[in-house]
Amino acid sequence: MKIYLKEKIGHPDLFTGRDQEMDYLLNWIDRIKLELSKSTALLARRKVGKTAILQRLYNLTFEKNDGVIPFYYEITEGKKSAFEFSLDFYLTFIYQYIAFKTRKTEYVELSRHGNKNFAKAKQAAQEVGQYLVDEIIQTEQVVQEKRGQLMWEIARVTPCTLILRHDERVVQMIDEFQYLNSEIYWDEAKTNQANDFAAGYMSTAEYKNAPLLIAGSWVGWLMNDLIMMLPGRFKFYFLKAIPENEAIEMIYRYSLVEGLPVTEETAYLMARLTEGNPFYISALFRSYYQDKDFTTEEGVLQTLEFETLNHGGEIRGTWLEYIESALPRINEQYAKDIVLYLSKHRDELTSRQKLKLALGLEMSDNELDKKLKTLLRSDIIEENYFKYRGVQDNIFDKVFRSQYGHEIDEFVPVGMRNEYKALFEELKDKYKKLSGEYNRYKGAYAEFMIVQHLLRAYQHNERYRTMMADLPADFAFVEYKSVWAYHSPPLHQPAFEIDIYAPAKSGGYTLIGEVKHRETTKFSPQEVDLFLVKVQELLRLEPQEKYVLFVYSSAGFTADGLAYLQTKQIAWSEDKRWLETLK
Repeated sequence: MKIYLKEKIGHPDLFTGRDQEMDYLLNWIDRIKLELSKSTALLARRKVGKTAILQRLYNLTFEKNDGVIPFYYEITEGKKSAFEFSLDFYLTFIYQYIAFKTRKTEYVELSRHGNKNFAKAKQAAQEVGQYLVDEIIQTEQVVQEKRGQLMWEIARVTPCTLILRHDERVVQMIDEFQYLNSEIYWDEAKTNQANDFAAGYMSTAEYKNAPLLIAGSWVGWLMNDLIMMLPGRFKFYFLKAIPENEAIEMIYRYSLVEGLPVTEETAYLMARLTEGNPFYISALFRSYYQDKDFTTEEGVLQTLEFETLNHGGEIRGTWLEYIESALPRINEQYAKDIVLYLSKHRDELTSRQKLKLALGLEMSDNELDKKLKTLLRSDIIEENYFKYRGVQDNIFDKVFRSQYGHEIDEFVPVGMRNEYKALFEELKDKYKKLSGEYNRYKGAYAEFMIVQHLLRAYQHNERYRTMMADLPADFAFVEYKSVWAYHSPPLHQPAFEIDIYAPAKSGGYTLIGEVKHRETTKFSPQEVDLFLVKVQELLRLEPQEKYVLFVYSSAGFTADGLAYLQTKQIAWSEDKRWLETLK
């Protein structure tokens, strides 16, 4: 996939998983063509990958070029006037519309620059048609009046109205939507806050030719705005932590990209400790901790301790920034006590009356109710049927307690480290129970190890050729554009996955492989046929002039399975050196 809008995640290969969410949202975008999709809010706590999803959806929709024009806009923190915001919003849409219509990606990047203006927009619009030039000229005349409310109306409705001429469709992806009501002011001096700015979408959010897909980092805050100002206009889609298998794949990808090796066991421990939170995984790999080593349990533990207990930890810094921006809105009296109590007892639901008794809170039920609702909107506690509990996040809990615990009761950092060690021991016991023939991580780890070897195989051609049988006589390992599993495109039917896909950079053979890492089950003819079906579909989607198919099976091959591979001219290996750690 080509990148049209630069993604904040960085290296494109680091986007991992989210298969269920991407299938749902891409189908939602596809249904826009029939005007069947309702505006939707993507809801999740901070740093779990909302922006990555929106930006990847933009790129996939742009590349697909199948009747839906993607528009992405991020509302940033910091005061801005309604006029300057609306002008930037309008021009960003115009540039991205031009980019899609002309297929010139430079306009996507120009849309995100602060120096975009009407003169450049009119010049670029000539490549699309006079109707677009006329639209920009009309808006430019309004801009001269510098009327914030009128300019906001024009900016807001243009994605819906401009496309009517050609019966087109748009998906509007607006990130950090909650800042519409907190960061925008009606006047240039920025004294008259537009605290109902988002209410302008009361009508336009209902248009099915340009529905909105919005996201925000403050779930409670965003939901409150939508319920109070835009009732019934948005469906809610809640984003959960990524499943364990996707977390494992993400860890392996980060290991390769960052050049930090992991073992099968430490990858499992990291996946469980981070509880499927993409931010925690990335923060561990990018930690400033000087002695980080993910090949040992102790190395993982020390890095995690640094990230959550040390002032230089990114995880700690991010959560404290989040908490400290929320507490002033809450009125700090008793707020920390409530959060700490609920965090300590986060495995149980607590009533308001129990909170008052346990903490000796001298406030009315109404006052406590208001404080709890504010904590909920700030995503610092959770609620279920009018009972409350701490956020179900092991790492957030420790960051909060390490920062505020000493203000409320005695807090000893050593105790926190002991908690981490106890958790490690519990996870290690679970891992040992998974080990053996049915360990579900063995296949993923084998793929990860083979990928690492293939990335450097061209440097030791003769050695690696001895590790695989029945290669073509003229075969040589080469540098590859990338080496990883190939997942069928979103919404492709039937969905399939190729374990190893390594397209050659220039000349040479592309490698396409199947990996089975099992204790006793040998590779059979039936599995050969299943592999060939997937290969046929891959080659239809990604044609290759020269390619070699191979199968790696750690348990070996049945006699008829091996004969069948040779008949089909498929290379094979059971050499354990493919699974050895690189030196």
